[in-house]
Amino acid sequence: MPTNDDLLASIDAQRKENGFRTLAETMELTARGNTVLDPFSTLISVHAKVGTGNTFYPNSVMRSDKNDAITVGNDNTFYAQTYLEASGGTITIGSNNQFGPEGGVTIKANSPDSTIHIGDYGRYLGGVTILGKSTLGNGAQILGSITFQNASLEAGGSFTEQDPDLRAAVAKGRGLIRNQAIQQGYVAVLGEASTSVSILPQSHFHPKEN
Repeated sequence: MPTNDDLLASIDAQRKENGFRTLAETMELTARGNTVLDPFSTLISVHAKVGTGNTFYPNSVMRSDKNDAITVGNDNTFYAQTYLEASGGTITIGSNNQFGPEGGVTIKANSPDSTIHIGDYGRYLGGVTILGKSTLGNGAQILGSITFQNASLEAGGSFTEQDPDLRAAVAKGRGLIRNQAIQQGYVAVLGEASTSVSILPQSHFHPKEN
């Protein structure tokens, strides 16, 4: 009958074969101030560069095929069902972002020219998929089951900014946004019944106080 050491060695062997950190290497991230709530279900590539203060919930994955193809800053939260893949391209994430918890988040730079850049203080939840050449500036938000491809959200204040005109761009709803640039202070709104994208000022949803 296999011993506990045999089982752990088998788990680590499979992780190594697929380019992920071993259990011990995953837990080494906690020595730098990161929190890994369940190392058995958390898979982080040996090539990923991870900062400090990040929190990894169970069933979060970072897959990468080369050094520094995934770079993560500090104090981000990766909820369950967050999946990052840099297989050919690069993913750069700043600090203080929230990925999930609703519906999972998928971020894939899976072609040679794909570069995904995510700034600071963003929120991404509700079944988001980010692909291609996409830039999400500081404070940006994608809320809902949206596929965001080769597009950008302009930087600005986070969702806590009191003046909606100064907030970063937002995408919300359900559908596809491709090859579009959303400006600061605006929201790209998608509805289930239509494939069109409506661009509205954020003050439409958050009226300014007099």
